Amino acid sequence: MGREIVWISQERFQGWGCSACGWAFNPLTPLVGRSNEEMKRQYEVERDKEFRAHLCAAYPMTRKPAPR
Repeated sequence: MGREIVWISQERFQGWGCSACGWAFNPLTPLVGRSNEEMKRQYEVERDKEFRAHLCAAYPMTRKPAPR
C-alpha cells in the first residue's frame, strides 16, 4: 500500500500526517536555529525522518463519529 505525507486539517489537529494510517507529526524537540530558514529545514528533516520510520500498523485509522 502506498503512503504519502499529507496536510491534515481537523477540529482538534492541524499538521502533517500519513495518508494511509493515523500517524501525525508532533515535533519532539523545539526548533532552534540562526534563521527562520534554518528552523524550517530542521523541521522538515525531522518530519520526513519520522514519517519514513513510522509503521502504519502501529497507528490504526480512527473513524469519525457519524453526524447526528
